[in-house]
Amino acid sequence: MAPRDVVVMTADRIDRACHDALKSHYERHPDVPVVLVADLVGAHDIVAVAPYGVAAVVRTAELHDDPDLLQRVKALAAEGGHRLPPGLGSSIRTAAAEPTRQQTLGQPGILLKPSEVDVLLLVAEGLTRMGIARRLGRSPEQVRSTLKNIFVRLGVHQRAEAVAYAARAGLLWAMSDREAR
Repeated sequence: MAPRDVVVMTADRIDRACHDALKSHYERHPDVPVVLVADLVGAHDIVAVAPYGVAAVVRTAELHDDPDLLQRVKALAAEGGHRLPPGLGSSIRTAAAEPTRQQTLGQPGILLKPSEVDVLLLVAEGLTRMGIARRLGRSPEQVRSTLKNIFVRLGVHQRAEAVAYAARAGLLWAMSDREAR
């Protein structure tokens, strides 16, 4: 079996733009595996982008420690192999074992952690940062940080855009159903 072509994509983090680029590549070239090089990557990110041909993930810091790593990972992906950064596999196994605590929301590509879903639901209800903090037992700064992460992950700049995105994607219904359980 001849080695396949492999594409290397880079990103600071796995946000909406990264997800869209991976999805677009996969739609055009479903048989070409992707090696994703990213600064920040977690188990929930891998779950979100895995359906789009990501065969291997390398954290940028790993390349500083081992300059030949990317070539070895590309060769592995070309032969049909898969690779995750050290420690990430155990995080994914933990997430799979506790889906109610770790699972990302909804369809592949919705990059929201459960804590971010909780905040977005309350934003959709019209609560202020202080109201959300009180309801969830968090500090207003924790809520502000979570809101920033939601904006980055969804590629939006305001609360209204985040809620509109969630509504268009049908997530508000999925989220409220999840809350009802």
